[in-house]
Amino acid sequence: MIRRSKLEVLMDIMKVVAEEREAKRTKIMYKANLAWNVLKESLDSMEKKGIITSKATPAGVVVFATQEGLALLNKYCSGRVGLHRTRPERRRAALPHHSDDDSTLR
Repeated sequence: MIRRSKLEVLMDIMKVVAEEREAKRTKIMYKANLAWNVLKESLDSMEKKGIITSKATPAGVVVFATQEGLALLNKYCSGRVGLHRTRPERRRAALPHHSDDDSTLR
């Protein structure tokens, strides 16, 4: 199982909110593949930082991206693309060939 960094979690949330324009918290939770408690903590943190805003409606709480949040998402995505383009290709070192002859092990 691969764990995501906190930044990756926040950007996954931002991607969902940006795609939906406005999203309920449960929709964000499912699309970003997060546990409820992780989502709540992340949304609280993001709202305090001013990258999202939320509004209570009769249908539930709706989350919106702010301009600052969208700018941050764009920087993150362009940085990720840049990293993938400039990363040198790794070559695996050739492993020594082992023969089936036990005499080489003695």
